[in-house]
Amino acid sequence: MSLIQADRLWRREAIREFAFQQPPRSELHIVKRKKDPSQRVSTCLPKLPDAHDISAFPEGARARRRRLAVGGRRVNPLFIYPPDTRFAFSDTTYPWRCCGRVVTAVGQGSGCIIGPQHVLTASHVVDWTVTDGKIGWLRFEPDFNNSDVFASSNATITYSYEKLSSVSGEYDIAEDYVVCVMDRRIGDELGWLGSKTYDDGWDGGGFWAHVGYPDDIGSGSQPVFEGGFSIYNSWHPGFFEEGAGLDMETFASLTHGDSGGPIFGFWNDGPYVVGVVSAEGTLDPNITDWSSRTGNWVAGGHEMPDLVNQARNDHP
Repeated sequence: MSLIQADRLWRREAIREFAFQQPPRSELHIVKRKKDPSQRVSTCLPKLPDAHDISAFPEGARARRRRLAVGGRRVNPLFIYPPDTRFAFSDTTYPWRCCGRVVTAVGQGSGCIIGPQHVLTASHVVDWTVTDGKIGWLRFEPDFNNSDVFASSNATITYSYEKLSSVSGEYDIAEDYVVCVMDRRIGDELGWLGSKTYDDGWDGGGFWAHVGYPDDIGSGSQPVFEGGFSIYNSWHPGFFEEGAGLDMETFASLTHGDSGGPIFGFWNDGPYVVGVVSAEGTLDPNITDWSSRTGNWVAGGHEMPDLVNQARNDHP
């Protein structure tokens, strides 16, 4: 049978999966939201290694590569806000090694270790294509830096409230996260970040850090840090703010490849994730803000640590 004949009979994905060995696919677990607020979990604790293996700021900053250019002119990716203080780094201490690159059959993004064998990333990073009752494969590469620094792992079960292939509005942004149960206990090896419900009393405070794999610095192959930025504002989705989850607006410099990366801060007992990088764009006005809300958007709210807690309890 010729390739042309095969292409007519089989979809391209099936040919690729037949010809090349693929990572194992993940089972899907859709979680129902808890209606009783008293049953929700607002905090999941981090796991810190020995003190000598912890650093509060990533070491090994690199000189920045030249930005992408067209016709000799620099091209700025969407929503890179001045001053752009991001830098690529090389650091294998905690918590930086808990952040990593997420790779699927349809692209890549960012994520972090959030439990003993658990990874937090964005829902729209996941390949939701269903084959034989399972969704697409997902690989997490902790502290990936042009090559594997630590062993990668594959998702076996994916916990989610919604299946989002793309982000099209405020309701999608507010729940754009998943928790993946991995095939290795990477958190036991490297530690993990905690998760916490974002409090709107923190709006405007420059408390937060982010690690991701943006396309414009390091071509998505180097970890990139930005710190000291704020969540400008936060709302529940919907005109009357009646929706679940939380839309969190920031002017941190986030772009393609950063999706799924953690927004986290440091407490006395360790780092906690309060949100996941979701999208950029403009949201419609709501009852408390009649302006068009434009910025980079982060998913969070009380349901995020609740999802983390359920995945960790079901698969400790």
